[in-house]
Amino acid sequence: MTAHPLALLSASEIVETVDLVTTKGLVGDDTTFRRVAVDESDLAERRIEVWLYHRQSKRIDELVVSLTTGEVVSNLTVEGMRPQIGFAEIPRAMAVVKDDPRVAEAVARRGITDPQKLQIDPWPTGNMGLEHERGRRVARCIAFYREEDDDNGYARPIDGLMAFVDLDLMEVYRIDDIGPWPLAAETSNYSAGTVAARTDVAPLEITQPEGPSFTVTDGNHIHWQNWDVRVLLDHTEGLVLHSLAWTDDGRRRPIMRRASLAEMVVPYGEIRESQAFKNALDVGEIGLGRCVNSLRLGCDCLGDITYLDATWCFDDGTPVVVDQAICIHEEDFGIAWKHTDSHTGTSEVRRSRRLVISSIFTVGNYDYGLFWYLYVDGTIQMEIKLTGIVTTQSHAPGDDLSYAALVAPEVAAPIHQHLFCARFDMEVDGARNTAYRVDVEPDPPGGRNPHGNAFRAVATRLEREQQAIDVVDPSKARTWRVVNEGVTNRLGQPTGFKLLPADTSTLFPADSSRIAGRAGFATSNIWVTPTSGDERFPAGNHVTQSAPEGQGLPAWTEADRPLADTDITVWHTFGLTHSARPEDYPVMPVEYARCTWVPFGFFDCNPALDLPAPDHCH
Repeated sequence: MTAHPLALLSASEIVETVDLVTTKGLVGDDTTFRRVAVDESDLAERRIEVWLYHRQSKRIDELVVSLTTGEVVSNLTVEGMRPQIGFAEIPRAMAVVKDDPRVAEAVARRGITDPQKLQIDPWPTGNMGLEHERGRRVARCIAFYREEDDDNGYARPIDGLMAFVDLDLMEVYRIDDIGPWPLAAETSNYSAGTVAARTDVAPLEITQPEGPSFTVTDGNHIHWQNWDVRVLLDHTEGLVLHSLAWTDDGRRRPIMRRASLAEMVVPYGEIRESQAFKNALDVGEIGLGRCVNSLRLGCDCLGDITYLDATWCFDDGTPVVVDQAICIHEEDFGIAWKHTDSHTGTSEVRRSRRLVISSIFTVGNYDYGLFWYLYVDGTIQMEIKLTGIVTTQSHAPGDDLSYAALVAPEVAAPIHQHLFCARFDMEVDGARNTAYRVDVEPDPPGGRNPHGNAFRAVATRLEREQQAIDVVDPSKARTWRVVNEGVTNRLGQPTGFKLLPADTSTLFPADSSRIAGRAGFATSNIWVTPTSGDERFPAGNHVTQSAPEGQGLPAWTEADRPLADTDITVWHTFGLTHSARPEDYPVMPVEYARCTWVPFGFFDCNPALDLPAPDHCH
């Protein structure tokens, strides 16, 4: 029996897909699988998207196959692009670096006699315009030293040493050594048993004696309160929401067709050559779905938890099953609404709660928790929880700390950003939507404003793509609204949702920098485009070593297509700029980046009005 078109990808389907494309003669001895994911282009059948990389011809094939019919639906050949780094390639690149005699000589000059004790981190090399990288598929490998296997891998950077690995030939073809810097003395371990634990932490239990209020049907279809949504784990984007809707008096009202973390960029501000190349596009270059953690009750999730397993495809076509990759649970969220009537002395209060859908992804030194929250009042929130270990560099007396901060003796962390681009395919009460920018503006004194106190919200209809490119502006309390002008509430207003951005910067590297060209989506906070199935990744489909001329949003929006009263997608870039502090080391407390959609005229009144009064107030 064929699975639902939006079901989670299963191991058996990966095997079936690999067999299908192999039988069709599309897989050679040098072919590897670089993306296998649920295709959503036609929900009448079960389709799988497959990206193949052919090493000898350096060609990428983008396929869509139908498991319903057993046929290849489409086959697009892509030339001149490089695929994501293969997961099978990472340990091989580490090994060839450790075994290289030039690396052994370089670390010996730093007092390290055993190169097998190195931790090698293969980084996407970006595109710095280096002639020696032209025509190659490159991982730039940096090194750290672990005296013991369980040492903190980032406590002792071997700075200034970079090995360039040709991933197609799997050989070290170049070594740059601009050091040496001193090797830090402290191991800065943080694991259990290496740090004295607090003894005054009493148990905190969360129980739901009658079980959770949500149900999961058909494998991944979640129903909770008035919400229903399907959840997917995509090879590239990680945790994805699909077909998000609210049932209102028995009528199912769509809000978003699809919501995802479509790309992110982590640019570093340090000018030292061993750091300046770092500008990772972790979604497109690495693939979040491949980095998903297996979650554990009481550690990653607390309460009455429902888990969903997920599956992704290894380079050789083997399915990889990750147990408990998606966590679903409810959380109490304080007061939903309250009022104490001063006249009668009575008080009415209702408690809020939210549905939490989350996964955690480890990308090298950083860990990213991707959390989707649905609230009882119709609010939708996307939150990224950042933790892990800041990337480190060596520090010697006299080194310039303009672009980095000391976090431990002889160890500094460069300033950097984490900018996330969320893709929201909107369908508020249907497919025909219109976007508005809303600024709060004061009226000039005098005339209609005799007391100088007047200010108002001014909505600007976004008619075309170029007009919609914008930035967050707290001085104007700027928000954005997506409405359906063909559907009204009881007051005659169009139904809609409002995007509440958090204060967030755009990309700090100069517009002329190569990373600004590769990650042009991060030069603005808001983009709005007509929805297109071919426009899914804001930096382009294949971003590894991508050219700085730019792909994705900057290129698409040059057409300046009309936006009003049509099927639209809102792209929101948000995040944080991280100037490290000692408290971020040796492992970083969680820092948060989020954005929020709230109903604006979507309901006729407070949708949480019908919450039951608490029966246990004392």
